[in-house]
Amino acid sequence: MQTRRSLLTTTLVLALPAMALAHGPSRGPNGGQMQDIGSHHGELLAQDGRLTFFLFDGNDRPLTVNGATATAIVLGGGRQQTVTFAPRPDGAALVASGEFRAEPGLRVVVQLTPAAGQPRVQARFTPVDATR
Repeated sequence: MQTRRSLLTTTLVLALPAMALAHGPSRGPNGGQMQDIGSHHGELLAQDGRLTFFLFDGNDRPLTVNGATATAIVLGGGRQQTVTFAPRPDGAALVASGEFRAEPGLRVVVQLTPAAGQPRVQARFTPVDATR
């Protein structure tokens, strides 16, 4: 019995680092879905007709989006459309507008070039379906 308990404890302790590294969609500081996008983290908020994208470094510190360019392919309501992001005046986020509803099943693929000369990266979001 003691050996079985020790084996179970050892297995759980060894599994913890793997569980900490493997993460799915989560909520960011602005309430949107967080995903890895290249070496950065991105947070996407979806409202009817509007997407807001925040960019963070690998330690989840906010980054300015000045110099970044991005587009998104939005799939929702049986339609596909491509929208182009523009920086907010404060440089804290990118925003895009389109004809879609923020409802379960909305899927968004963000394609981001963080700065001139950097490679384009992308991430898939389900901003309305993410855990709350």
